[in-house]
Amino acid sequence: MTYMDRVLSAGAVSGDEGGGSRAVREPLVLVVEDEVHLTEAFRTVCDCLNLAVVRMPTGGDLSEALLRCRPLAVVAAMDAAGQDGCNVLMTVAGYDPDLPVLLLTGEDPALLGAVDAVEELWRLTSVTKWSRLGGVGAILDFVFRAGRKGGGMRLMSI
Repeated sequence: MTYMDRVLSAGAVSGDEGGGSRAVREPLVLVVEDEVHLTEAFRTVCDCLNLAVVRMPTGGDLSEALLRCRPLAVVAAMDAAGQDGCNVLMTVAGYDPDLPVLLLTGEDPALLGAVDAVEELWRLTSVTKWSRLGGVGAILDFVFRAGRKGGGMRLMSI
């Protein structure tokens, strides 16, 4: 089994690798959070699919983590302490605007509007917005779609 239960510290990654859109995506999901709630939910699904789950603190350097890990997808919450969801989206856009991102927006329509504006302004093509974390089926669907988009998985969601 290839899952990783580790946390990336701010100095744990270094970026000499190439840019995101030209890089091969690795079979892992990068979760940006300080707690472990999202990480645990994705680990439940990713363990079965032989995908790694790497958690990065919200105060870490996402650009470096993206270069180092080359994930299939990024998962984050809009209201994170270190960097909010819009910061995550802007960083992902600079790395690879086609990289799938799952953003938990909450119920506030103003936050959803801000996410939509950032998505349009930075020309992001694969942002999925949920008001709250979905169940196993929804997580599976997101991971399958991300894997198909990144060419790292031959599975298809139904």
